[in-house]
Amino acid sequence: MGKQTKALVKRGESNFAIIDDPEAKEVMLGAFDQLGLSNFQLNRIRIPAGGMTAWEIESLEGTTVEQELEVVVLAMKGNQKSWWAVPMEEAGGGAPPSCSSSDARTGFGVNTLDPDAKHGEHACQECAWNQFGSARNGGNGKDCSDFALLFFFTQGSRIPSLLLVPATSLRKLQSYVLKLIDAGKRMEGCITTMKLAKATSQSGITYSQLDLSWRADLDEEAAASMRDVSNEFRKRISDFDAFDSKSEE
Repeated sequence: MGKQTKALVKRGESNFAIIDDPEAKEVMLGAFDQLGLSNFQLNRIRIPAGGMTAWEIESLEGTTVEQELEVVVLAMKGNQKSWWAVPMEEAGGGAPPSCSSSDARTGFGVNTLDPDAKHGEHACQECAWNQFGSARNGGNGKDCSDFALLFFFTQGSRIPSLLLVPATSLRKLQSYVLKLIDAGKRMEGCITTMKLAKATSQSGITYSQLDLSWRADLDEEAAASMRDVSNEFRKRISDFDAFDSKSEE
């Protein structure tokens, strides 16, 4: 990273409300604890389809289109899986999965096309839909989707946003995290630039892929503050379900 590793962003000058506002941490955690803020109430930022290279960001002012985002990563939760008996393109984007897992070991739900099957627990390693070549849309992929949850703050926000990182972007995410670790850095202790790159699969399908890069380190005070926020937040997402819609009932 060369000379860029000397870049430091001070608390009070970061343009991130969660860092610069002394009360932001308590307000955010209080909202989770007292109001029961759930995953469906978090702002969800999505990786677009079709190779698009711009983000659509929603706020009180409306929707804006951004080529890149500067964020501070709060937490990451990998080893997530989901499978739909009726493909999402047929059931609709809001349909919950038939079976899902938060540890890539045990799935909960129905993992069969049998309409009379009952909900239960399933070993992911043994599941037919978790095998390469099982994709019903063709190709050598798996019909069960692998993904990770990435929680982060955008500039000015006091509540974290959520990005579901699909299988096609997992290696990019893993590579970035390993580079940070190798450089002695923590995700919550630096500013990360999030972009989108256009990619093409072996079968010729064009898609959008996550592109992460280091922007700058937070100074010691700001980094310590974000470590506290991250540690407290991780305690609250141990049972986090990306598709739990109970809050909307």
